Amino acid sequence: MKRLLGLSVWLAAAMLLFTAQKCGEKYRYSKDTMVEISKTACFGRCPVYTFTLYGDGSATFNGKRFVEPEGEHRRTYAADTVNTVFKELIQADLYQYEDEYTDQVTDLPTTYLTFKHDGKEKKIKLYYGFPKELEDIANRLHELAMTNGWEAEGVTE
Repeated sequence: MKRLLGLSVWLAAAMLLFTAQKCGEKYRYSKDTMVEISKTACFGRCPVYTFTLYGDGSATFNGKRFVEPEGEHRRTYAADTVNTVFKELIQADLYQYEDEYTDQVTDLPTTYLTFKHDGKEKKIKLYYGFPKELEDIANRLHELAMTNGWEAEGVTE
């Protein structure tokens, strides 16, 4: 059942990416609009990386530990994918959230979520006790970061 569900999700994502390439949608945001998720280490095998997505579709990934790929990579996402991500982030109004969610808990990884749009910037530290909405956003960005298609820095097309 898990395998069937995983295959279904993969097929849906592949279909979305394939149709996105065909529809000719334009990027609605400039490179000045960006979101970044950065995950730090824990005492176990927590993924450590930084993923940055810009409004023009360009993206960077720096995998440090317990992720594939490791090292510095780049890619370009389809316009409809990028437009959807930033539309959801704008609708979520990240500026309403606290700058930091921490508590007296140890051995958890920290996630930093940074969002820039319309000349404003919001950086949120997610450690423990943060709202479910922020967890959902971080999880969706993590899934996007982990998709195939990264090229090692310095590789020419």
